[in-house]
Amino acid sequence: MKITIDTDELKKQAAKGAGFIGKKAGELKNSADKVRKDVDDKINELDHELAAASTNYNDAYTLMSDHGMQLYTERCREIDLITNVEDVINSLANRPKEFDKNFTEIKTNREQFTGACDFAEREVQEARKAAGGAGAGLAAGSAVAFMGPSAAMWVATTFGTASTGVAISSLTGAAASNAALAWLGGGALAAGGGGIAAGNALLALAGPIGWTIAGASLLGSIIIYSKNKMKTNKEKSDEINKIRTNTETVRKTDAEVERILQESRSLRNSLQKCYHGVLSMYGRDYSSLSFSEKAELGSLVNNTLALSARLNEIIA
Repeated sequence: MKITIDTDELKKQAAKGAGFIGKKAGELKNSADKVRKDVDDKINELDHELAAASTNYNDAYTLMSDHGMQLYTERCREIDLITNVEDVINSLANRPKEFDKNFTEIKTNREQFTGACDFAEREVQEARKAAGGAGAGLAAGSAVAFMGPSAAMWVATTFGTASTGVAISSLTGAAASNAALAWLGGGALAAGGGGIAAGNALLALAGPIGWTIAGASLLGSIIIYSKNKMKTNKEKSDEINKIRTNTETVRKTDAEVERILQESRSLRNSLQKCYHGVLSMYGRDYSSLSFSEKAELGSLVNNTLALSARLNEIIA
């Protein structure tokens, strides 16, 4: 039996099959391209969100740092004014013993503030020496060494300091890191400070200060971002959430810093007026003053005491 093959028909069927396969392949390619585009769009969207979150954080931290520096400068001006007021009071003959008692407390408050400044400057210098070497205190040096003296002082006088008992620079390894964190956080818990946990919390919102210790800051990703974009979507999403959370923390902290700044300015301005009002009494005998003049001096001392107490108000 002879079988006749219709080659033309086979060619038609083959062409039809090839067309079908080609069509399906095209559809699959289009589908794959769409999925890839969706993934790329999602990645790009997360990259943009991460960059925007980082920028917002940096802006918030810069503003807080600026207010912190303003507060430190304001407090230095207050120290000068308090010293001037003390000079006027000490010039008075037969002044009330209560004035001297108040100025003993004022002196204590002033010394506490200047002591915090001295501590911060000393630790920065010691940490720099340690960070420049290859041994003791290197971990602590990385926490504090890159802070300028003024930056260290506003941090120390705004968030508090504590003596660790030994210089940070003389410590090594974990002890040095813990001491640096405790200092930034207001001191060890045993000393009434916030301890290492508070130090870590400060580092988490302390921008470049916090980034210098690997792993101590939640926001190390801000630096890593520019160097490594090969992250999963989940990693990027997690980083975005962390940055946004800490940005809110920085903004709340900034609001507290600004509140203290404005209240301090108001107190200093009031005291400045009182001070100028009593300059004519310099060197006089208190017992010869009128009732209203004595009242002015009493107000001056009370306002000075109130201002000196605010010198050491810190953010917990």
